Amino acid sequence: MTTTIYYYSATGNSLVIARAIAEALGDTQLLPVARYRKERAEPGTARVGIIFPIHAWGPPRTVEEFIQNLDLSGVRYSFAVASCGGTAAGALPKLRKALRRNGAELHAGFMVRSPGYMAGGDRNPMIEMVRKLSGKLFPTAEERLPEIIQCVRSEKRMKPDRNALPGAILGDFFHTKAGSQFAGLDASYEVSENCKSCGNCTRICPRGNVTLLDGKPTWHHDCDFCGACATWCANNAIGFKGMPPSSRKHNMQVTRADLVWA
Repeated sequence: MTTTIYYYSATGNSLVIARAIAEALGDTQLLPVARYRKERAEPGTARVGIIFPIHAWGPPRTVEEFIQNLDLSGVRYSFAVASCGGTAAGALPKLRKALRRNGAELHAGFMVRSPGYMAGGDRNPMIEMVRKLSGKLFPTAEERLPEIIQCVRSEKRMKPDRNALPGAILGDFFHTKAGSQFAGLDASYEVSENCKSCGNCTRICPRGNVTLLDGKPTWHHDCDFCGACATWCANNAIGFKGMPPSSRKHNMQVTRADLVWA
């Protein structure tokens, strides 16, 4: 293999991006970040990519932990692609700092815009505030993939993307504050009588945070709040307290089986 791409995906957007890049590059292996929560990732290839969604203007907690256990020694070129529903603040510069603390480097970082599937997100006043300060939106994944593929193929080095400085600063501040709260956000999930005890939620959670207790999902307060358990519930039994169910639940190019990582 010439390239390894690690991906974190809950609704499928990041996996679709990872697949498109891998297909264009050829000789590429795709590996889920979740697989490396308890072991060191040693790609052993010349190029490495990390593809993930934005959570509260920064990388998901699982991705931040993954970076600490990623061995990029001997890697010639590393890149990242982060997808967001609107703004990403300074998520990619933050990722570069984390890699540097680990003795590695991020040679290029690209932001793309993907559909959002989380219910109620656009109505959040905090999101609107950061969005107004962040400047123009990034192109969609479809619009930008040819450029990304060309840059990775030629191993072009460039500064990681970020939003306008005021939005990046405010988003970074909120992400730092949110980081300490994410683990307990699973208290916002509720289960309806539609639950059939199928266990899909336990197999798809990227942190192994869900188990069945008396046939019903139970969360153990080690959550990314990625929404995978609710998104892929076969019976639409898992929801967020006080929010209506989403009518656009996931990327239609991805199936539940694609995201079962264990």
